[in-house]
Amino acid sequence: MRFIDSNIFIYVATNHPRFGPTSKNILKRIEQGEEATTSTLVICEVAWVFEAMGRQGDIKPTIEKILSYSTLHIEPFDADDLIVGATIMANHHLDFNDAVNVALMERLAIHEAYTNDEKHLGRLGFIRTIFE
Repeated sequence: MRFIDSNIFIYVATNHPRFGPTSKNILKRIEQGEEATTSTLVICEVAWVFEAMGRQGDIKPTIEKILSYSTLHIEPFDADDLIVGATIMANHHLDFNDAVNVALMERLAIHEAYTNDEKHLGRLGFIRTIFE
């Protein structure tokens, strides 16, 4: 099972000219039955990005679309993920949200992520990033 990072959903919802097509292909695989996981924190990140862009009207339909994938597991983060995430943040120089998502991935034994975030997740030797 693979984790889906927020950038995949954002690229699709914004029709990103460079990264949108690859992201659409990833989500198409999920639509066609590939099982994957994302987090409630990822969904919040998507909403925060749209809010920062002044695109509040895109938040609800985007969340509804994310929730519509029958093979996409939405995993909540818990208090331990926050503590472990803070440790990961300090040890690997990640931002807090990425570190909490990594903690969640570790808890669920997920070692691959759909993302093109090479700056953060791509530097971790224990997570394989996939963007194809």
